[in-house]
Amino acid sequence: MTLSERYTIFRYRLWRARRKLPLVLIPAGWIALWIAVPFSVYDGIVYAALCIACSLWGFLIRARALGTSAPLARKNAETAENGPAVFPTEGIYARMRYPLYTGNFLVWFGFILFVGVNWFIVAATAAYVACYLIVLSREEELMLHKYGEDFRIWCKQTPALIPNRRGKRYRTRKFSFLAILRGDFRNFWGMALLFLLTAILKRRMITFSWNDSWQIALAAAAALLLFLVGSLIRRKKF
Repeated sequence: MTLSERYTIFRYRLWRARRKLPLVLIPAGWIALWIAVPFSVYDGIVYAALCIACSLWGFLIRARALGTSAPLARKNAETAENGPAVFPTEGIYARMRYPLYTGNFLVWFGFILFVGVNWFIVAATAAYVACYLIVLSREEELMLHKYGEDFRIWCKQTPALIPNRRGKRYRTRKFSFLAILRGDFRNFWGMALLFLLTAILKRRMITFSWNDSWQIALAAAAALLLFLVGSLIRRKKF
């Protein structure tokens, strides 16, 4: 098997596992905290607020993307036999082609920063960006195959991941809040749970004590309950 063929297989497998890839960051971040020197771990309320804000920004971008793309996906499914599918060009998609990927990166970058171990921040960010660029190359290949020349033209007009603030504004004709609820309610509370559990571990590594972590543990229990509710919402058909 040639190197080109091996790379093609690797890229395909990476694309297939794209939704699970960020989960590798969880054990990696906790291991980094466990072996880090306590005084080298970034901590503090202001720092934590910046990390949380980064993740919330990512969820906001994801919400706009999910709300915009869901009605179009439903329309494509209903008219699949009557005409070719179309890709989203309204709302946030008028500013960037892959807002979900941008949102995902910001959500997980907030967690990477929150871990607070300097070498982990650099290594995890570099690995995440490298994997996502490979995944995106496969994604674009599939989009070009599905939508053809129209999508190639759209690529020339619209950046992939960084929004074009000077581009044209396209108003969203249909927006689905239900898609946001089903798509990201569970993800949001899962990330909240992850932040809280990581905060408990950070306090243990910095203070060498579990005594001050019961309030965070209580909040984590509430986040876990909401995460389970979100799982039920995702499975339920409306």
